[in-house]
Amino acid sequence: ALTVWLLEQAAPAGHTALEMAALTEALGRQGVPAPEDAVRDAIAEGDVLVFQDAVGEPVGEDEEQPVRVLVGLERCALAEESLADGLARLVNSAPKQDGAAEEWERAAAAAEGSAADLIRAASGHGLVLHTGGEAALA
Repeated sequence: ALTVWLLEQAAPAGHTALEMAALTEALGRQGVPAPEDAVRDAIAEGDVLVFQDAVGEPVGEDEEQPVRVLVGLERCALAEESLADGLARLVNSAPKQDGAAEEWERAAAAAEGSAADLIRAASGHGLVLHTGGEAALA
């Protein structure tokens, strides 16, 4: 239960999955005597899911690609997968550049601050995902 609780606490801060080492360390700080066993139990019970995220390139031809092991809540994983699918559909449905680059550049030149950067990004890509919370709103 504590494994799930820690993942639920991390999710609002944008951490929808935690590295195995970070999760077991957090469990240890909560006084769990065998954190690795607690995570294994949560996985076995189906309370959390395990993912592998590729990091870097394989060292040699016969070497496996290095991965980091992540643990996350199923609802977060499904939500992220759904978002990724939706974004991919949007990117693939956007019309291709129609020669209106000069109009985009005029709009960017008339904008102030980071709005110009956002306009330029939108002009060059079918989809721009703008994130950043309160800092981005400013």
